[in-house]
Amino acid sequence: MMERPAPQKKPADGTPGTPEQGATEQGAAEQGAAERGAAARRAPVRLLRKVAVAIAGAALIVAGVVMLVLPGPGVVAILAGLGLLGTEFPTARRISTRLNGYAKTAWHKIRAAAARPKA
Repeated sequence: MMERPAPQKKPADGTPGTPEQGATEQGAAEQGAAERGAAARRAPVRLLRKVAVAIAGAALIVAGVVMLVLPGPGVVAILAGLGLLGTEFPTARRISTRLNGYAKTAWHKIRAAAARPKA
């Protein structure tokens, strides 16, 4: 990102200061308008990305639910879908983090139970 120039101090008597200061202030105002224009141009792209992520994440979750019944890595697909949705939606990120914790805990319990010698 471009850095904004440091604001110039105006003299205490209210005069506009040197001509360079006036030009700098005008340049900063034009730069701010250009940045707002660039952000406005990116808005449709951001919306398109958000919609694409939502569709792809929902498709992964649906596929994961289907794979819970049919052969396939259903839990992995569901977690992947939530992870994908979490890139754009904070609620999905929180749910994904929580479910990943549950999955890791369950996996460690299964591994510990399998490692114990049978009596």
